[in-house]
Amino acid sequence: MEAQATAAVKEALAALYHHPDDATRTAADRWLQQFQHTLDAWQVADSLLHDESSNMETQIFCSQTLRSKVQRDFEELPSEAFRPLQDSLYALLKKFSKGPQKVRTQICIAMAALAVHVPVEDWGGGGIVNWLSDEMNSQQDFIPSFLELLTVLPQECSSHKIAARPERRRQFENDLRSSAEVALSLLTACLGIDQLKEQVLEGFASWLLTSELIHFTVSRESNGITEQLPLIQVLIPYVMGLKEQLKDSSKDEEDVKAIARLLADMGDSYVELIAAGSDDAMQIVNALLEVTSHSEFDISSMTFNFWHHLMRNLTDRGSYASYGSEVSINTERNRRLQLFRQPFEILVSLVSFRVEYPELYHTFSEEDQRDFRHSRYAVSDVLLDATDVLGGDPTLKILFTKLIQACGNGQNQKWQPVEAALFCIQAIAKSVSVEENEILPQVMSLLPSFPHQEQLLQTVCSLIGAFSKWIEAAPSELLILPPLVDILNKGMSTSEETAAAASVAFKYICEDCRRKFSGSLDGLFQIYQIALSGVGGYKVSSEDSLHLVEALSNVKLPQVVADAVNRYWPTLKSIFDQRAWDTRTMESLCRSCKFAVRTCGRFMGFTIGAMLEEIQTLYQQHNQACFLYLSSEVIKIFGSDPACANYLASLIQALFGHTIQLLRTIQDFTARPDIADDCFLLASRCIRYCPDLFVPTEMFPRLVDCAMAGITIQHREACKSILSFLSDVFDLAKSPEGEKYRELINTVILQRGAVLTRIMVASLTGALPSSRLEEVSYVLVSLSRSFGGNMLSWARECITLIPPQALTDSERSRFLNIISDASSGSSLGSITDRFAEISEVCRRNKTVQDIVQGALRPHDLSFTVAPPPL
Repeated sequence: MEAQATAAVKEALAALYHHPDDATRTAADRWLQQFQHTLDAWQVADSLLHDESSNMETQIFCSQTLRSKVQRDFEELPSEAFRPLQDSLYALLKKFSKGPQKVRTQICIAMAALAVHVPVEDWGGGGIVNWLSDEMNSQQDFIPSFLELLTVLPQECSSHKIAARPERRRQFENDLRSSAEVALSLLTACLGIDQLKEQVLEGFASWLLTSELIHFTVSRESNGITEQLPLIQVLIPYVMGLKEQLKDSSKDEEDVKAIARLLADMGDSYVELIAAGSDDAMQIVNALLEVTSHSEFDISSMTFNFWHHLMRNLTDRGSYASYGSEVSINTERNRRLQLFRQPFEILVSLVSFRVEYPELYHTFSEEDQRDFRHSRYAVSDVLLDATDVLGGDPTLKILFTKLIQACGNGQNQKWQPVEAALFCIQAIAKSVSVEENEILPQVMSLLPSFPHQEQLLQTVCSLIGAFSKWIEAAPSELLILPPLVDILNKGMSTSEETAAAASVAFKYICEDCRRKFSGSLDGLFQIYQIALSGVGGYKVSSEDSLHLVEALSNVKLPQVVADAVNRYWPTLKSIFDQRAWDTRTMESLCRSCKFAVRTCGRFMGFTIGAMLEEIQTLYQQHNQACFLYLSSEVIKIFGSDPACANYLASLIQALFGHTIQLLRTIQDFTARPDIADDCFLLASRCIRYCPDLFVPTEMFPRLVDCAMAGITIQHREACKSILSFLSDVFDLAKSPEGEKYRELINTVILQRGAVLTRIMVASLTGALPSSRLEEVSYVLVSLSRSFGGNMLSWARECITLIPPQALTDSERSRFLNIISDASSGSSLGSITDRFAEISEVCRRNKTVQDIVQGALRPHDLSFTVAPPPL
């Protein structure tokens, strides 16, 4: 059997790397990926790695396979398999000591994963680090392999690719901390080997950062700095000595990255010492400025965390607590800020050009364009850090100098440097004072003169929105606003991207500068009409039209707006009637009506009734989620008004009744996540604003059943809306205001409690992504606090379904203790953390997760209320 599997792997690898047919290569790749999940993969990968005839392709595939098997599938092996596996990996580590590097790295990661899985005693009582120490002393020919293993150990201890239980992972981290002195001694001993210095220093970086030993040695509360000073004095000069190699064009790119990473790691680790501003510390700062200045962004950006942490240390008053008096604290803080002023000014200049669009940006792949956008966001963060040290207005001066340089003499002016300077100015907008009167008037006066190149215009529009509060505060005689509105109009008709930026800017301008728009209401309506109708050249998407609508409703004149809405209602109704099938038009129109409702409230008069009648009918005909979305705003504004009770009750009955027919199974929810999302947002609004119109009706239990059917939907927003609805139900029952509904709600939930609990436990343990943990935990806690003993019984009933290979008896007991503690009032934060551990145990690898979900089967559950006894 093994021979057949081995031959099949060789054949598939040959096809993957050498067959001329794309379909054949794709099929081979798919087969190899499936093979990696089989039990045979252990033996086949191991034997092929030991086989001297295996080629490089086979070695790389098998080392990756063995690494992933140890990480995720270790529990497949019997307990007695540890020793043979350890011996085999050790033999492979020595075999590949001189390469290939990729293979050796995979073997090292596999050994590190093995050490995470098994207790320290299995390595001879002293753990893997002590075992390594013995081997390095006795097998010096293989020191490069041992060094790499020593380096990856702390890196892998927190890797969640390793399917270890949280308790075992914590124990391993403790084992490494207790072995840190041995590891650092080994690394120090290897510093004398010239050809291994960089590898040794990488090992130092790994251990010092991961175990947080450096943070301990430099803390003011610790006496450990004297003990660790000899090591620090050895480490820093070696790392600083590598600085010159950053500019060595003969160095391999990966070597340069490793050196830069070491410098960045050292700076980040010693940031508290550096912030004190000694001469030695400033040398490290200058070295890190050199890394920041490197032409490759991947290398330059390695220092960004350091600058952020340095800023925090310089500005946080807690950093100066040991100086005692307020006068001493302020004196030292000002001294440091002045000392680091020049480095941060240099930093602003160094990073500002990083955001400049490349000449061939239009040829970039989607992934490369996304990476460039992310690099711009990272630079924005650095600039904001600089404003905390320098101040917003001084930082603006530096960036304005860059803008003037980019503008040049106006001849053959390139748009990219101009756009980059404006982007940076826009990024620090919140840090610039509204009283600034030297630079910003010049910036605003330049904006109309720039060409309407798409990316440049987009940034100009964003900058206008970012400085809306400054524009409002600017003296009226400057006449800043009219030319800026002209720019925004141009942006809305250039492209969807510029229109998006212009719409957001227009929203902020209307919100912050509304006094300057007095008398312009009809003009604002005209802008929105153009965007909605598509006539007039605007390129505003349905999503971005929301910002224009918000801009309109930020005009705080409810009576005037209501009169205008009433005048425009025949036009709006005509669009409702004629374009109800058009999702985009309906979404825009409903947003318009939503903000009209929000702005006008009860001033809308007869129009609100006509609007509700319209959407109630159209929703049942066209299943548009936006009608639910609009109804939520109506419930929020009018839900507590007794005069509106009759038509709101009719609305609730019609909308929920139709939705329940649409959402019967999890497949229905998956097909219509927008309907699910807006339906349960509406339901939550009903609970908060008009429970009398919803909870006592037959629609309430039916909607609870509907929610149970859809809890495990993978769509994030829809799932969160369903879970929030359930939480709101439980919270209402526990609140003083909800006392009159308590018996009714309890009856509904008690009938469904066992099934609901099982679905929620399944959601916690894998049916929903781990990012839903907080919401799932809240529902479980609310259930526990509302139904105490019943909840414990329901939880015990479903937890016993999970087989012991997935969850041990002690872990079951721990889970039930969490439920018990939740019902007795333990804090939500601590309960969520404990639920997270149970969740991790049940998700530790795909096999376990499948076992758990196969036992709980949340998608197979249905609920039927038993008929009352005769």
